Amino acid sequence: MIGKSICIPLIIVLLCSLQALPTQDTYITVDRGCGSTYFAGESILITYLIEADPDATILVTIKEILPDSTVHVLLSFRATEPGRMYTMRIFAQPVYGKETLLLEYIVKTDSESTWHATECSFYIKEGTYETGSVKIECNQPDFDIYLDDAFVAHSETESARIDGIVGGGHTITIRKAGCKDYTRPVTITPGKTVTLQVELDCTIHDRDGDGVPDEEDQCNNPLCDIVDSSGCPLDGDNDGVNDCEDLCPTEQGNRESRGCPYGDADADGVSDDIDECDNPECSIVDEKGCPKDSDNDGIIDCDDDCPLEKGDRRHFGCPERDSDSDGVVDEADRCYNPGCTIIDDMGCPVDSDGDTVFDCEDECPDEPGTQENNGCPEEDAGGKGAFLVVIGIILAWVLIRFR
Repeated sequence: MIGKSICIPLIIVLLCSLQALPTQDTYITVDRGCGSTYFAGESILITYLIEADPDATILVTIKEILPDSTVHVLLSFRATEPGRMYTMRIFAQPVYGKETLLLEYIVKTDSESTWHATECSFYIKEGTYETGSVKIECNQPDFDIYLDDAFVAHSETESARIDGIVGGGHTITIRKAGCKDYTRPVTITPGKTVTLQVELDCTIHDRDGDGVPDEEDQCNNPLCDIVDSSGCPLDGDNDGVNDCEDLCPTEQGNRESRGCPYGDADADGVSDDIDECDNPECSIVDEKGCPKDSDNDGIIDCDDDCPLEKGDRRHFGCPERDSDSDGVVDEADRCYNPGCTIIDDMGCPVDSDGDTVFDCEDECPDEPGTQENNGCPEEDAGGKGAFLVVIGIILAWVLIRFR
């Protein structure tokens, strides 16, 4: 009978203990379990864990909602590893009733970003609870304070004070990025304040200067400080060129182009890796990126006014012209006379007989004539008549004489 009476309370205690233990899923809880009760001033250990894809990025915000609806932000967008349990410690405020811890978290993956929330509530009741304090004087500002391995507060200055610590033995740890952790045991006496003088050792050996301590550094890269947590150079675009040497760290390229994709420096439409000519002012090019000369006259098509006709530079790539087709090129031609090819050396029409009728139009080019008679001399009608009269007289005399 006595065995049964002992067993039943033990089972009840065991069940209550199991209820306070979190499962391996996303949760936030307190050391006595959600729904439990604390006195004002008591230390409360908070534990939280978020399950997500191992490659996901998680940002956590924790809010303390007091019974009078006052909200204190305990953490704000703090990066958290998936599946890792975190702890922090707060102290029950003298505001009585139901208090809630709200855990809000954002999960970011390559494809999406989602918001989630979960909570844990407990109760604060009236009563006295004897506590003490710790005052920390540090040689460095900007450090985190842990009480019994649970995060308590962050100090931006060189001094901080933590109140409401339950009397007895505790462990205080001070952490600052780039410095060695400082840990020491303290004994808290209710109503008293313990002062700690903390000297952080921020001399961390880092032979290659990449910001990763030698004891954690797996790569020796003295010329590169863009590294991962193991101290090895990052290659954000996975092109085989580390980000320290990559001029285009977000675009894939190769070592010859210093990590950049092949461009077209002279904008001729031929990528630089096969372009054999640099001609920024000419885009009429062959497959090798060199300017074309379609008529092979030594003048590239970009500068040639007649790209399909051979010419010379004096005529901007065009051949010499003879606009009036008289056999004298325009440059030496002083006269424009289409249809007339009887010309002098200057390309002007010839007038051999000086009658102002050009030989091209003169039907008698060797005899002076008139425009009206197409360059030929005019006939004398009176002379011809007198001649005929004389002939007639002579013929009449001959007839009379010999009758």
